[in-house]
Amino acid sequence: MNANDFVEQIRKAVIEDNLAIYRDLFATTEVDAATDAYWVRALSLYAKLEEAERDVLFEFARQVMVDTVSNVFAILDGVSFLEGQEGEISLAIGESREQINGELQDRFLELEEDDGV
Repeated sequence: MNANDFVEQIRKAVIEDNLAIYRDLFATTEVDAATDAYWVRALSLYAKLEEAERDVLFEFARQVMVDTVSNVFAILDGVSFLEGQEGEISLAIGESREQINGELQDRFLELEEDDGV
């Protein structure tokens, strides 16, 4: 797996797949069926929203996911640093051990821009 494949797969798994899961959960879970206090509150809020407002809610959730993935990639790329971090992070996949980080955030943001999402 190269850097482009890694970014695409992270984007699919973390953003696209999770957003689909959230949409399904909100659309199919009854408030009475929820046992977790967080889900009860979230489902109650969702039930009060008009369809257009629900779309905005998921747009916001997607943007939060995009910002989060972008921030993690910035850390992996060495653009941002964690408090107390000493040294650089090196990310490699497979037996070749070729470093794939360094431009992950840029590749990710290009995909986001190209898709116009």
